Amino acid sequence: MTYYAVNLIVYIISIFLAMIALNCFHFDRFLRKGKQKEFYLFYIMASCVFGYLFAQFILSFGTFSSHL
Repeated sequence: MTYYAVNLIVYIISIFLAMIALNCFHFDRFLRKGKQKEFYLFYIMASCVFGYLFAQFILSFGTFSSHL
């Protein structure tokens, strides 16, 4: 039970950190007029992808280091 709770917390924190990291780029330079909805969808999807990858790295690294 605690394993799943820790995984969920790591995923949520990682997605939040990915949103903060993506916020430093100035995507408004490349944004077309009238395409704000599509941009926010892309922003959320990219944050989830990068957050998931980062969380997988952290969880795998933790599992690997506990086996040593």
